[in-house]
Amino acid sequence: MKSLKSSGVKVMSSRKIEAEKIRCVGRKISKPRLIHQSGRHRAIEIFVEGKPAKAEVVRVWRVLKS
Repeated sequence: MKSLKSSGVKVMSSRKIEAEKIRCVGRKISKPRLIHQSGRHRAIEIFVEGKPAKAEVVRVWRVLKS
């Protein structure tokens, strides 16, 4: 059995991307699913598939001092 590195496939570790706005590019997206965040906040979760699927930060997360 060939390893992924010897077969020419790029192997990247799974990492989190946190930002105010993220752009994803892929061939197929999943149906949007409503998930619960902390407290009463809700969010939408989707999965992007591609060969390769890519994501980039459009607007970085900024913390406002009060």
